[in-house]
Amino acid sequence: MQTGEMQHKQDKISPQNIPHMGDAKTLRKVYTLHEVDWNKGKRAMAKILLVEDDDMNRDMLMRRLSRKGYEVAVAVDGIGALEKVAVKTPNLILMDLSLPEMDGWEATRRLKADNTTQHIPIIVLTAHALKTDREGAFEAGCDDYDVKPIDFPRLLEKIERLLETGIKKVS
Repeated sequence: MQTGEMQHKQDKISPQNIPHMGDAKTLRKVYTLHEVDWNKGKRAMAKILLVEDDDMNRDMLMRRLSRKGYEVAVAVDGIGALEKVAVKTPNLILMDLSLPEMDGWEATRRLKADNTTQHIPIIVLTAHALKTDREGAFEAGCDDYDVKPIDFPRLLEKIERLLETGIKKVS
């Protein structure tokens, strides 16, 4: 199914019609045209931007987070992340580091350098497990760090802690 066909046949992206092939620019365009509506009929707890270029990781995390009540938006690279944040500010960002177009380190640096987005908590999700990778992610501005493969209960604890901390800072 071509992207144009999907736009005419479907109003929303669903797990059944997400394109699993194509370059980052094409995927970024598709995800920008349609909001992911996983929570139809549910009250969303918070808005999470998932920045992940791997199809399997992205699909798994979108489904699991949405089942927990989160509203999930998606970007497949750092440029897409910056574009999404400019349109709809998330409460939290899950950021892969190894991304096409613009990597997660640079996207995180730019988000944390901008006064309008620096308050958004960023959790880095990466296969880079070395101590220097972790230190580099924190230097770029991330608020927490988790290594793939994802331990979902541990990730949920981090998400909830950062969202709660953010809410306390605002009140």
